[in-house]
Amino acid sequence: ITTIIKPALESLAELKKNNKTFDMVFIDADKENYQKYYENSLELVKRDGLIIIDNVLWHGEVADKKNNDKFTNIIRDFNTFVKEDKKTEQVILPLGDGLTVSRKL
Repeated sequence: ITTIIKPALESLAELKKNNKTFDMVFIDADKENYQKYYENSLELVKRDGLIIIDNVLWHGEVADKKNNDKFTNIIRDFNTFVKEDKKTEQVILPLGDGLTVSRKL
């Protein structure tokens, strides 16, 4: 396990530049950049590797169609993006605030 503490997009760019690969990446950061983190992580994860994303149920708010606040919509859009990604297979686990587990194909 390697913990890197710096802006995530900087870290991901540096890891890609250094040709690093990983068996698993865990994403729990600012929600506005979840899609960027996911796309960058796909380049870093080995085939059959996992990308695990936290907070995808957003306190259950994503299921409330009447809730259209900014962050709820960001998470909804992200969930749809991941669901439609043909480079992975994925499942949402309703643990805590929700985890998406994506396996790179």
